[in-house]
Amino acid sequence: MYYLFSKKLKKIILIFMLTGIFLLFIALTKGYFFNIHNREENQPWLSLYIGFFYFTTISLGSLFFLCIQNISKSGWSIVIHPVMEVISSFLPYGGLMILIILLLNAMGMIHLFHWMDFYNNPTSLKYDKIIANKKLFLNIPFFLIRSIIYVTGWSFFYFRIKKISHILNVTRSLMFYKKLNRISVLFIIFFSITSIIMGWDWIMSLNPHWFSTLFSWYILSTYIVTGIGILTIISLYLKKKGCFSFFNENHLHDLSKYLFSTSLLWTYFWFSQFLLYWYGNIPEEISYFIKRKEIYHSIHLWILIPNFLVPFFGLMSSKNKKNPKVVFAVTCILLIGHYIDIYNLIVPDVKKLFDSKFGLYEIGSLLLTGSLFSYILFLNLNKKELNFIGNPFFKESENYKYPYM
Repeated sequence: MYYLFSKKLKKIILIFMLTGIFLLFIALTKGYFFNIHNREENQPWLSLYIGFFYFTTISLGSLFFLCIQNISKSGWSIVIHPVMEVISSFLPYGGLMILIILLLNAMGMIHLFHWMDFYNNPTSLKYDKIIANKKLFLNIPFFLIRSIIYVTGWSFFYFRIKKISHILNVTRSLMFYKKLNRISVLFIIFFSITSIIMGWDWIMSLNPHWFSTLFSWYILSTYIVTGIGILTIISLYLKKKGCFSFFNENHLHDLSKYLFSTSLLWTYFWFSQFLLYWYGNIPEEISYFIKRKEIYHSIHLWILIPNFLVPFFGLMSSKNKKNPKVVFAVTCILLIGHYIDIYNLIVPDVKKLFDSKFGLYEIGSLLLTGSLFSYILFLNLNKKELNFIGNPFFKESENYKYPYM
């Protein structure tokens, strides 16, 4: 059972991609001719950074979810393993683009990470004592080395898992099934360390004066939700196209439960980080939230609507969990909500207070990065075997039925 990447869909994705490039060009031209003295030089790079971070972490969340299924030897999810692999395929490309942006920042060509701009040099007018005290961790060589380790390690595990699962599907050998479990365990160990430090490096270090012991867990919950969300949408799309017959309402019901539970997990971290920090009223902590309140008018509270209230009430009942239209609508709202959340985490620490509006740069970058993500996803999905019949639990997954339905 295969999926064919149609010429019509390629044209649609290409149109979105060219539209994104055109909007970026218009925004750059407008800034050059009409705002030459005050234009924000970080603007296009910041927007691209947000887009690539968002879609790269979606792939990372999907790979993490796949490895969790392998380690736990879950039988129900085998039919959707190929889709999880395909969603993870953007990881090397998105990671490479993030590394390029970080390298440009380290070379002084762009200025997203302000701590790189001589803030730890006592002879500089930009010297900052707080940043200087963190120089053992926040220094450019060590920062770049860590980032390369993240992307290289995640890409290695993706390609390795993809290769082993393909061999398992062909040979049906239990030896390769055991190898798949072992490599998944190793990835989880590597992921448990790198995902935490990555949150500190790629987002939290944008504001070195602020700290949170829960921040990396908060980010982790975000890309688990979005990874499962994209997995759900692609599975429904393939089912509608008639090339994913083994995927049924029982599998959809379980995916909906994961969407529901991970949304609650995200809300728990939101509550722990925001309300308890606000109640503690420590200046080093609440300044982070005050800045966002001044710019976006309590968006940190409004973000609960798409990321908590909609999935909570939309997916509470079992009837809704197995309804493709309801699940699709809720998932789309979740994906939009978490993009807004990522935007809110990054932008206020880079852009000036008066220039933190969502505009052509953001729309163009989102269209461009989203189109690249979609093209790579469907290109890897094209003519891919969508039935992992070599997995010893495939029959269990094929005949899976949720016991309370």
